[in-house]
Amino acid sequence: MPQRPFRSIASVLIRRTIVLAVLCTLLVFGVQSWLLRAQHQKQFEMAINDVANTSVPLLAVALWDIETQAIAAQLQRIAQKPEIGYARLQAAGGQRFEAGNPALLAQGVSRQIAILPPQPAQGAPALGVLELTGNPDYLWQGLRAEGLRILLGYSLLTAGICALMAFMLKQLLQKPLSTVAEFANDVCPRHLTTPLRLNRPPQAHSDEIDQLETGVIKLQTALQQHIHNLDDLVAERTEQLERLLEEIRHLSVTDGLTGTFNRRALQDRLPAEIDRAQRYGRALSVIFMDIDHFKQFNDAHGHALGDEVLRNAASHVSASLRHGVDWVARYGGEEFVVVLPETELDAAMATAQRLCRSLPEQPLESARMARPAGGSVPPLTISASFGVTAYRAGENTSALLARADALVYEAKSRGRQQVVGRA
Repeated sequence: MPQRPFRSIASVLIRRTIVLAVLCTLLVFGVQSWLLRAQHQKQFEMAINDVANTSVPLLAVALWDIETQAIAAQLQRIAQKPEIGYARLQAAGGQRFEAGNPALLAQGVSRQIAILPPQPAQGAPALGVLELTGNPDYLWQGLRAEGLRILLGYSLLTAGICALMAFMLKQLLQKPLSTVAEFANDVCPRHLTTPLRLNRPPQAHSDEIDQLETGVIKLQTALQQHIHNLDDLVAERTEQLERLLEEIRHLSVTDGLTGTFNRRALQDRLPAEIDRAQRYGRALSVIFMDIDHFKQFNDAHGHALGDEVLRNAASHVSASLRHGVDWVARYGGEEFVVVLPETELDAAMATAQRLCRSLPEQPLESARMARPAGGSVPPLTISASFGVTAYRAGENTSALLARADALVYEAKSRGRQQVVGRA
């Protein structure tokens, strides 16, 4: 979206208010001027009537008596009236009397008054005609003075109203709107907890600014709740993912049949045990266990029962070791490796002897075993051969396991179900 130049609403309203106020002032000034002109015209007519009522009778007497000086003096008094700029008397006998500025005859408004005899008889001719011309300078001077007064008054009133409106618009509209706009521009997840404060004076009624402030606060609260819910959802999904990863890690190092560590775990954990024993000079022993005659057992009873044998043997061995210290891994088939950290060869031999004696004492009963007719299923027993050895300084994993494996074969060659150990 293209960036448009900023223009304040309050400034626009102020400018438009000033323009409208000036136009209204000019309109009022025009109307007032027209009324003033009409008023001055009325004053001129009143002056004419005043002359007709007061001066015309005197002029009639002066004309009847042919008092030319009195006629001239009377015309001078008439022409000195501010509303009248020029007076001219045309006598019936052909004499003409003038007073004032004759140039106004072509500019101003003129009125003619017939001068009748002082005691006129019916049908008697007029003694003369008095022509009066208005004074346009008086009209315009009056209009100019009155217009300037009106214009100055309305201008001061307009300026005062505009200044007051500008102040109110800035305080009531521009300032709170600018605060809301700045708050909206600065809002971000880190500042959502910062409340919007307009710092408006207390009012008895709410207005659009209050509604805008309430709307922004509602939006801010909704965003906070949404982000909070997102955090909870992310935390929940992360916890689920961690559980799944832990389960995957556990499955990757666990033998699916017996529940012990698998060969991969043995290859990962045993070098660490060897490094620890090498670094701190501590003892480490391993027991290689091979279940006796397991192939014949499978051939006789089936692989399903053979799997139960492996599970029972692994469970018994695991339960017989030190919890959290010793551990067992299925090496492959019916072979298991027992790792005994912090254990000398003699103690490892004792553990192997104990397992060798106790393993046959774990009877195996299963529904999968063949049941003779009319009789019960005799419990099966299993035995195992054990090769025990201890870690030699500088020895690697393969050498340690190879020596233990060789000892198992030696135990089997001696007749099985026995322990052969050698450092």
